[in-house]
Order: sequence, then C-alpha cells, then structure tokens
Amino acid sequence: MSDLKKRQFKPVYFLMGEEPYFIDAITDYIEKNLLREDEKAFNQTVVYGADVDLGQMINMAKRYPMMSEYNLVIVKEAQNIKGLDGATEGNVDPFALYIENPAKSTVLVINYKGKKLDSRRKLTKLIDKEQ
Repeated sequence: MSDLKKRQFKPVYFLMGEEPYFIDAITDYIEKNLLREDEKAFNQTVVYGADVDLGQMINMAKRYPMMSEYNLVIVKEAQNIKGLDGATEGNVDPFALYIENPAKSTVLVINYKGKKLDSRRKLTKLIDKEQ
C-alpha cells in the first residue's frame, strides 16, 4: 500500500488467498486512485472471471491507454478463468508469457479469491519473483 500511495505502480497485481478483505481493499484503492474520473471511461475495464477467458484478459491487458498514462484492467473472481492457474495443455502458458513481458502502460489487477496457485507451477514462480 505504501508504494500505491506514492503512485509507484507495478504492471501486475495478482492478489490471492483465503481472506478477501485485503484483496478487496487493495483493489478498491487502485480503482479509486490510479486514474482520474475523466480517464476511466476509456482506460478502466472491470470484468469477472466467469465472463472472460484467458485470451480476452490478456488482450485487455495489452491495450494502450487513450489520453492517459495507464490502462487499468481489474479481473474479479479470476479463479473462474480456465487456464489462469497455469494448468494449460502443452508447454505454453499464455499468462506466464504475459507476466514475463507485461505492457508497461497497463496495471492488471487479478483477484483470485478462496484459494492459492500451485506453488510448483511456472506462473507461481514468476509471480513470486516479481514481488
């Protein structure tokens, strides 16, 4: 939170765990403070995991902002997105590829409530490395 208050944003926030209070508090702070009100119409997207797939989420994150410094993408209930946990078929994990090279102008906030990622997966190791 101290970095957020200093407006030092990371490209990806993967908020996960059993306790939803802190996930919601961090997400709400970013949603209220990252963009000005006049920037939100074009540069803020809030979606739910049941309504998007992994490819759509990554495409939203790759968009460039319009007349703003940042593009904000918030994914609530992301535990419902198939393949987000890194359990993909084959060797290619598209979300892990995005984490390795995220869009610098996007702040992607992922709310993954009620469980944690498998610590043996590449995605989990990448997320831990970025913190």
